[in-house]
Amino acid sequence: MASDWFKGTPDIPPATRPAKIDSIDRARFFGPDAYDAEPGLADAVNTALLLAQPLLVSGEPGTGKTQLAEKMALELGLPLCKFETRSTSVAQDLFYHFDHVARFQTAQSDTNKAALDPLNFIEFGALGRAIVESLPTAEAATLFPAGRLPDWYGGPRRAIVLIDEIDKAPSDFPNDALNEVERHYFRIREVGGGRVVSAAEALRPIIVITSNSEKQLPDAFLRRCVFFHLQPIEAERLRRIVVRRLAGLQVRPGRLLDEALALFADLRSPAYDLRKRPSTSEFLGFVAALASDGAAFDQALPVGLAQRHLSTLVKAPEDQEAARRHPRLA
Repeated sequence: MASDWFKGTPDIPPATRPAKIDSIDRARFFGPDAYDAEPGLADAVNTALLLAQPLLVSGEPGTGKTQLAEKMALELGLPLCKFETRSTSVAQDLFYHFDHVARFQTAQSDTNKAALDPLNFIEFGALGRAIVESLPTAEAATLFPAGRLPDWYGGPRRAIVLIDEIDKAPSDFPNDALNEVERHYFRIREVGGGRVVSAAEALRPIIVITSNSEKQLPDAFLRRCVFFHLQPIEAERLRRIVVRRLAGLQVRPGRLLDEALALFADLRSPAYDLRKRPSTSEFLGFVAALASDGAAFDQALPVGLAQRHLSTLVKAPEDQEAARRHPRLA
């Protein structure tokens, strides 16, 4: 292996200085700069922009759903606010969090009215920030203690909001956020009896929602979105993507890449019945590992090299056992 930093054997003496690890620059090779939208996706994006509707993108994990929002932000010159959905997420988390515990503790120790201002205990979420950033400076300042704008406020400006993996959230999450997501507003219940904050019409946030299709979303929610499903990338297009993205690692067309693509296709096929089929992003990692390990792309895929980096493609013990039966790995 070209980069044997770790050997894991008992005869290795302790290092006298930190190891110099020359890892690849992931931002360079896997960043959004080289993102290649599949046919039809750009039309869906532009339709969502035209209609000012959320764009819902579904597909297998690792097909580039999250990176689409990053590419949009890069290409449109807009800031990106990310909301990473969790199984405990509620709709309000998109907009703000109010720290009731901190306010209670402050009330026990400080009778100063200014210290108990509800604005002191609000932290805005991704969509809340984007809505606040759309507002004129003077209006936005009224949402913060003593009118002091936070460092993240760069407005008035438009922002892209990524609601990532919405199907992780509880089933009532999409319905609870329906109106607010569609109309770009939210209500802060703890301020002034329920203060409504609405985005400036011309600077409404651009919302991108991703789903791994693990859970059916409500029809009422789908009706409000422009929808696009990312298909698995066909072999020839994947070859072009790999060569373009990893050109800096000396990846080029040839026998090795052909055999790696065939291995990837086989492991995704019903013949191997893997619990988790390898994704496009994992294949990019596999080829990058081969290239960084000194693979010659005009020669056959070395069995030993492929075995060493199999963990980039196959992520479960039973799947790895099945994969090792492949002729190129046996």
